Amino acid sequence: MASFATVMPVFAAGGITSINPGLTLWTGITFLLLLLVLAKFAWGPIVKQLADRERSIREAIDSAKKERAEAEKLMLAQKDALAQAQREAAELARRNQAEVETLRQELTARARKEADDLVADARRQITEEISKARAELKAQVVDLAIDAAARLVKANLDEKSQRALVEEYIAQLPTNRAA
Repeated sequence: MASFATVMPVFAAGGITSINPGLTLWTGITFLLLLLVLAKFAWGPIVKQLADRERSIREAIDSAKKERAEAEKLMLAQKDALAQAQREAAELARRNQAEVETLRQELTARARKEADDLVADARRQITEEISKARAELKAQVVDLAIDAAARLVKANLDEKSQRALVEEYIAQLPTNRAA
């Protein structure tokens, strides 16, 4: 405790508000020397680094602005390309639908023509069959008439004369009656 007591009077001798001119002079000189050393060796590189940093930040900001503008241009170009692609797709779909409709109409017309041809062909075949049936029926009627006449008449007429006579008789019959 004795050593503590001796330190105490030193503080008491020089108070906080008392000015020591020697200490103040040396503190000022040291401060000025520190400022000169810092100005010569530290401030130049620090200011240069700050200027370089400011320039690189400014360049980065300018580059970012340019890249943003370019990205916006690309985005607009993409939107335009997308809109163009959508228009082309809609046009292609419209053309395809028109082609499908045209093909459907062609196929319908072709099927209708084939059906009409089949009906006409069937009618022609029916007409031919009716003609054949009439010819066969006429021949059978002629044969039956000859047989009937031969039995009834029992005359001396030969078959050729009988046939001619019956055919003449059948020809004189009304047409709708033979049909």
